[in-house]
Amino acid sequence: MSSFPLLKLPLVVLREVSSCCTPLDILILSNSSKRTANIFHSIISRKRFEMHVVLFIEPKVHIKEGHKEHIFNIPYEQMNRINWKDKNHSMNFVFESISIDNITGIIDHMHHVLNTEMRSIVIDIGHCFGNVPRVVYWLNRRQESVDTLTIIYRRPNDDELVLMLKELKINKHLNISIKSTSHPIKPLNVKLKVDCFWMRGGYSSPWISLDHIANFDCIHIELTTYSFTSFDMNRYLKAWMSGCNSRMEYLCLNVIRYSGHETLTDGIYVEDNTSSIVRSYKNQILRTPCVFERGTNMRRKDGRSATFQLKPIATDNSETIFLFRMVVWPDVVY
Repeated sequence: MSSFPLLKLPLVVLREVSSCCTPLDILILSNSSKRTANIFHSIISRKRFEMHVVLFIEPKVHIKEGHKEHIFNIPYEQMNRINWKDKNHSMNFVFESISIDNITGIIDHMHHVLNTEMRSIVIDIGHCFGNVPRVVYWLNRRQESVDTLTIIYRRPNDDELVLMLKELKINKHLNISIKSTSHPIKPLNVKLKVDCFWMRGGYSSPWISLDHIANFDCIHIELTTYSFTSFDMNRYLKAWMSGCNSRMEYLCLNVIRYSGHETLTDGIYVEDNTSSIVRSYKNQILRTPCVFERGTNMRRKDGRSATFQLKPIATDNSETIFLFRMVVWPDVVY
């Protein structure tokens, strides 16, 4: 059987051929030689594919092409074999250095051949325990920034968590999910600059304070498992009126030991809306619009106005928790 001289075709024909191939087809062909890999890299449009990486015990790469998604499981070497029958195997698992090198090497090859950058990464830093600096170095070497970083935090690893936040440039979304942990997480001393900061878990941890929040450079801040007192929020509202969080449009968190509207707004000029005033805030980050029926209006020194509202949340214990939501409007409210 004679072979087909694919690489001898004109580039315009090769581009047409590659456009009919799936990512898997292209990656298989690219393994035939370094020259083939480089040709595919040169003829594939930079905008054709998007890469999204999941760095868990079972690492995956998602390649998106328009509305299509192709999922690749990434193989790796691991000297200590995984006991899949152990129900806690995921909790106890840690990548070895050779495993990280295997995974990042394969991802780099896919990145080169498909001529695409990584748009997002989901990383369980417990699984990468001890190897987070290696992952951070790899990410910074291969590209200047990443659009979305999602961190799963399940075992004491504060220093490596803070390292990721300090060393990586995140353009759009930072999501942190703190699983149950018995150790007190160190306070966060990082000034975050990201469009959307979302965090779950860490109920009783002082990891994030309102002073930290006041220093964030974010548009959306959602910390619905963190609770602050009325006195805390009064101090924050005064700081906002003085100019903190200049880019912020949306803030969502909880208030405990609510001492009443007077304590919350002490020393602040506000106007309470009547029940006839309803206003909603829509943004692609929010699944549903944030609707204010009534609410309280306030204005800061630069003229921007905001509305905040508290609503009680049903809890399993006797303590009442209030959901605090605040929207900074693009125009004047009152």
